[in-house]
Amino acid sequence: MGASAFDVKALLQVSAEDGALVDALDRRAAAARRALQAAAEPSPSFFEGFALQGIRVDSIHPGRILCSFTVPTRLTAGGNHLAPGAVVALVDEIGAAAAVADGHHLKVSVDMSVSFVDLAAAAPGDTLRISARALGHRDAYSGTHVLVANAATGKVVAEGRHSLFGKMKIRSNI
Repeated sequence: MGASAFDVKALLQVSAEDGALVDALDRRAAAARRALQAAAEPSPSFFEGFALQGIRVDSIHPGRILCSFTVPTRLTAGGNHLAPGAVVALVDEIGAAAAVADGHHLKVSVDMSVSFVDLAAAAPGDTLRISARALGHRDAYSGTHVLVANAATGKVVAEGRHSLFGKMKIRSNI
C-alpha cells in the first residue's frame, strides 16, 4: 500500500533549520552577484556558485579544458559519494567551457547524456580531474565530451556528451 497524502507532504516539508541554511546561502550568493555587477562582470546563478565553488582550471587550450575539483560534502548523496546532479552540473558547465575555449560564442545546452560509471570513486575530499574537449561545430551547434575521473586512482566517475546551440553574446547590464 502507498503512503498517504499526509505522509508524503510531511516527508517533503523542509525544516526551519534547513530553510534558514538555504536562505543564508541565497543571501551570500546575492551579495556576490551585487559585487560582480558592480565590477561589470556577468554574474553566476545561485546554483552555479553553489555547485561549482572550488573548481580550478588547470589548463585551457583551443577546444580543450582541464579542471580539478575536490568533492565537497555539500554535493554528496548520502554523504559518501558525489551526487548525480552535481556530476550533471560539471558536465554542463565544463562542456560549455570547452566550446567557448574553441573560439565559439556562449551557447545553451540542448542535450546531454551522462553515464555514471562509478560514483563511489568520488568520495568527499577526493580530487577529481575533469577534462573536456570540443568534438566539433556546425553552424550554431557544438558538441563536447567530458570525462570525470578520480585524480589519485584514475577511476572514471562519469562520462558525458553535451550538445549546445546558439550564438549568444555576453552583454553587460549597465
